[in-house]
Amino acid sequence: MVRTTSSTTRRVLAASALGALAVAGVAFLAGAPATAAAQESTAYGVSATGVDPVGATPAVASAGEIKTASGSVASEAGTFTATGMTVKAGAGIAEATVASVTVGGVTVGPVNAKCDNGTITYGGGGPTNPSPNLKVAYGQGAGATITILGANGKASQTITVAVVSCAKSDGPGPTTTPSTTAPTTTKPGTTAPTTTKPSTTSAPTGSSTTRPAPTSTGNPPTRTEQPAPVQPPRDGHHAVTG
Repeated sequence: MVRTTSSTTRRVLAASALGALAVAGVAFLAGAPATAAAQESTAYGVSATGVDPVGATPAVASAGEIKTASGSVASEAGTFTATGMTVKAGAGIAEATVASVTVGGVTVGPVNAKCDNGTITYGGGGPTNPSPNLKVAYGQGAGATITILGANGKASQTITVAVVSCAKSDGPGPTTTPSTTAPTTTKPGTTAPTTTKPSTTSAPTGSSTTRPAPTSTGNPPTRTEQPAPVQPPRDGHHAVTG
């Protein structure tokens, strides 16, 4: 009975632990933030609103690989024509170029617009009032904005030329071209090693005989004077004294 109860208890605890892990995993997945969708880049050549409207053309949009388009357009009522238009858009970039827009015999262009990681720049320019019924603004939200004035001096048609938009790209930056400079090779020095030459002092050509130095200090030797021997008296005549 005891063994059965212990086994049952272990199974219940294991099941509870697995259930807790499953709940934690679901909670973790539910709490993970979703990846934000990439923002599309867009570009178009020309559009018009007013008495003779024209939709954006040519136009492209892409949040990934670069897409391109090109062409020319003439409005239905013949108020303007646009030629030499090229556009492209991709992740973090967009470009639009228009060679010319002709309105009532007046030509505007070339103009262009470029977007790079959220920064837009414009190119091109010309007269802002090329004729009494035309006004042109450059680089104000488009490469050029052409306004056709009616008889009452009010705008009857607005033509927008070269428009782009883009956001900062989340992809990798531009590929860095590896350097083609060869690595510097260190060459060993060409200086010859210094050779130590033996002494050139000539050895004696013959053997020399070493003579012992004299022991004299330079003073003559001292002689010891021996006293004369005393003659013993002999028998004979004595000298007469007195």
